[in-house]
Order: sequence, then structure tokens, then C-alpha cells
Amino acid sequence: MAKLENEFILIAGSISKKTEKASIDLAHDFTRALTKSVLAAQGGLVVYLAGQPVNESGDALTFDWTVAYEAEKLLAEYAPAHQLKIVTSQLAMREKMTLEQRTLIRRLAAENYAQIVYIEDDLVTGGNIGDEQVEVATAMIALGGGKGVSDRARKLRKRQLPVLPFDLQLGGFSEDGEGALGLRANFFKDPSAMFFFTGEQVKGRLDSMSLQEPLYSPDKLADLSVGLFQAEIEAKEQARSPDLLVITAIPIELAAAKKVFGIGEDVPARYSKNGIHFWPVTIQRADGPLSCVVASLGNAGNVNASTVTTLLLSELNPQKVLMMGIAGGRRKKLSLGEVILSERVVYYEGGAAHAGGQIALRPEMQRPRLSTQQDLNAYFATASLPDRLQERAEKLGFAIPVESQAGEVAAKLMVSPATVASGELLIRDPEVFESFQSIHEKALVAEMEAYGVFDACEKQNVPVLVVRGISDYGDTTKDNTFHRVASEAAAIVTLDYATHGWSRIST
Repeated sequence: MAKLENEFILIAGSISKKTEKASIDLAHDFTRALTKSVLAAQGGLVVYLAGQPVNESGDALTFDWTVAYEAEKLLAEYAPAHQLKIVTSQLAMREKMTLEQRTLIRRLAAENYAQIVYIEDDLVTGGNIGDEQVEVATAMIALGGGKGVSDRARKLRKRQLPVLPFDLQLGGFSEDGEGALGLRANFFKDPSAMFFFTGEQVKGRLDSMSLQEPLYSPDKLADLSVGLFQAEIEAKEQARSPDLLVITAIPIELAAAKKVFGIGEDVPARYSKNGIHFWPVTIQRADGPLSCVVASLGNAGNVNASTVTTLLLSELNPQKVLMMGIAGGRRKKLSLGEVILSERVVYYEGGAAHAGGQIALRPEMQRPRLSTQQDLNAYFATASLPDRLQERAEKLGFAIPVESQAGEVAAKLMVSPATVASGELLIRDPEVFESFQSIHEKALVAEMEAYGVFDACEKQNVPVLVVRGISDYGDTTKDNTFHRVASEAAAIVTLDYATHGWSRIST
């Protein structure tokens, strides 16, 4: 289940002075339980701290200080991470708070547990307070209240952020509207207006998550609420177009990609509308996280590659594509275990049959677009590249065998640009391999999917690059010995290039 990192929940609401004490106590118990559950899920909370309205018995009629006091008790268990967003004003600090309350806020801020958002004293209105809370909140729970709660919910809904209303009959401090109860009634009419990706599922759970007639304890209800937000975040992430699609062809390539990208064997696949398996993963970069999806063509061949890639592009809508896997390399030009990045892809199957049985070659060629060529130049110009690849390899326990009966083995993990010959032939004949030079003199690599992937991407205007680990020499020594090594080498370079090579800017 997703964590709530970088998510900040606003517990919005208030209580009427006429409300019975049992309901007031339950609301505050639930608020404390929510605070604990949100912090345990590595999330944060948004509060407005000023004076605390109370009834004749001294019971608090808002929830913000309840959150703050509970968070103060719990935050010692967590590393400082600004898990509280405190909206307040200098006027409120001076005139509406006790010394104890001011000290609490300052201590939390000083220890980096809280970030204070100040409203200018002459701008402290209900509307401006709500605007500041909504500005930093990413989700909301509604308890009681009136128009203020409804207004905050409306503003969050406009940003397509989730709002979870509860049914506890608390009234509202200002008694000027239905607040949470009105939101709850509207939820059942249009659940997707408050949980945009999982609304129907939440609707099915909401009756059992009653506070007015509870089936569960406040602690259990709090955990269930956090779970609903986590499920919404996951569904939203699934629906978001990935920055990068990494395509493999055969099982050993997929296994290598999952290993290098940190996708565990127990992580279930997700499925496209056409039943294609894929695995989302996040790549951490210096300029921020990169959303990535790893998928497989399932079979070799350019026709299949073009078809499945087209489906993936239309369903997932990635910004860029990296095709990774294994290929044959020209003997004496490339070493087993070496990795190449495609400077061009030549489709060698094209031709025309003339009279007398003469075949005229008519190869087609694809080159990466200019922006990708620029990225490639910058990538290969980076002095730290060899050391970085070696460090990645060592962390994974990856090593290239010292020797092979098939021929020369790369001394270490290394990468270079090369021209790829792509067609439908499984090459086991060195003369056939050599003949590719008559099509393009720089053709050093032979494989069976790159042109199909390139062609599909070009037709949908998506930048693409091919990464291949050399597994054989395309002659009689060809076997499966280096398949795993070459697949993992290609996967390591693919991850490194996604992290350090390809720019985020598409043209």
C-alpha cells in the first residue's frame, strides 16, 4: 500500500455548542486516532491555530488544537520532516493563544516538525484562512461544521483532491450550513466528485464507516480512512501517464529489468486494457522522481514489437521509450557483455524482386530524433559514466565472466553507440552478419525488435532509444550462455541512462 509521503490531510469541521458531550468526545477521539494513523503512514496534517472556541463545559468545538497536541506527543517517534502545516497569524499568536500554545508552535517549528504559514493580520478572514489551508492540503476529512467546511471541500474538489465526509451529527460552531452531512449526502449521489479515481469503491465502504452508528473503534476507522486515501493515491498514480516506458521482449530480459529496477518477484503485474502486463516503478533523479513503467512484448519479432508497442503507447501514453534487451554483435568489433545505445536502426528486410531473380536491397533506416541525439552526446561525454556503471554493477552483485568459448568478453561493464541491423532473421551465420555491412557499413549489432519499436514510436511522435547487451556473435557459437549477463548489463545501462542521460524535455 502506498505511503502518504508528501500528502497533507486537512481535518475540517466544527461542533455546535448544543451538541451532546458523548458526540464531542467521540469526534475528538477520532481526530486523535486520525492524527496517529496519518503520521504512521508518513503523512502530514494541516491545521489553523488561533484561539480555541469552547462550550460552557470547556469542550473544544474545533479540531485543530486536538491535532496539534496529539502530534506533539507522537512526533518524537519520527524524524523531523515538516509533518504539520500550521496556518496562523501574528495577531492570533499575540492575542488569542496562551503562552503554552505559542511555545508549542515555536518548538515544533524550531525542531523542523512543523512549517508555519502566516496570514497577514489585516487579511485574517474565514475565506483567506480556508484558501491557505487548501493551498497546502492534498486531502480532507470533514466532521460537522457548516459553510466553511463545504467551501474548503469545493476548493479541494476543483483541484481533484479527495474529500472524505463523516456522518457524526455535530452541527457546526457557526450553525450556517450542513457541512460534513451535506457533503456525505452528495457523496452518495456522485462519489467520483470527491474521490476521483476510487469513488465507487469508497461509496461501497462509507456506510460501514459510520461514526454516528459505529461498527468500528475510532482507531480502526482512522486506519480505514488512511487506507482509502492510500488507495486513491495508488489509483491516481496508475492513471497518470508515465514519464518513461521501458520495453523488453523475452522473459530473461524482463527478469533482468525487474531485478535492476527493484521490482520484487512478489509485486503483482498491472494490466492494460488489452491485457498487457506492466509494472510501475519510480526512478529517483537529481531533478525529481521519474515515473516509469516496465513492460514486455512477450515474443520476438518486429511485427509483434510494432503491434504491442502501439498498444502500450496508446494506453499508457508515455513521454519517452527505452527498448532494452540482448542482441548479437560483430566479432572483433564488440565484446560479449558490452552494451550499445542505438545511434540508428536499419531494417534490412526491405527489398524489391526484379526479373531474373535479382533482389535489390531497399533498407529502411530510423535515427533517434535530434533531442535524443543531443542527450546521447551529453551522456557519453560524462567523465563519471564508467565509474557510475561499475558502482551500479557492484551494488547488484553483477559481474561479467572472465572468459567464454564463444570469443572475447568485455573486461567490465561498458557502453558505446552503435548502428543496429533489425530484421526477422535469427542470425547464426557470420557471412549473413557480414553482409549487413553492404547495407550500412556501421552495422555492428543484429536483433529482431528494434525497428518495430522505433516505427511505432515515430508514428506516435514519441522519442525512443534502443539499449542492447551483446549476448553472442551471430555465428555457430551462438548459445544461451550470455543471455542473463547481457540482459542484466543492458538493464543496468537502461536505468543509468534513464537517471542521468535522457532529459525530461520532449521535442
